[in-house]
Amino acid sequence: MVRAASALLTILFVAPGVYILTAFLATFGKPGIRNDPTFILSLFLALAFVSAMNIGLVVYIQTSKRFMPLRAKYDPISRAYHVTMLSAILSEAISIYGLIITLLSASIIFAFGFSIVTWILLLWIRGRFRQSLGSLPDK
Repeated sequence: MVRAASALLTILFVAPGVYILTAFLATFGKPGIRNDPTFILSLFLALAFVSAMNIGLVVYIQTSKRFMPLRAKYDPISRAYHVTMLSAILSEAISIYGLIITLLSASIIFAFGFSIVTWILLLWIRGRFRQSLGSLPDK
């Protein structure tokens, strides 16, 4: 499970870079699909709010001892894996939000901003995963 988690975290860490490259190639020298500034601003605010909620959920999942308590009692390695993967998938959604708004507005700055947040979260999640594995008792 540890190898699978490390591989998936690596893939999810590379994905925002692919999103940035895709957005750059798709919007290079072309106008966005939707050029209305009020629409882009309202979409940005909505996606920023949803991203903040994702970050809050990731922090709760990573720090709460009440999340999946029975799994922690009977199978702590599986709990650590599931907590890590759920958090990583939620953080990856943030970079996808950046890709969406970038394709609509043709401004690559959104993809960079949302991807940086995703990378920071993934690094923190990876550290928490290693910390949780280190705190497990040896059998």
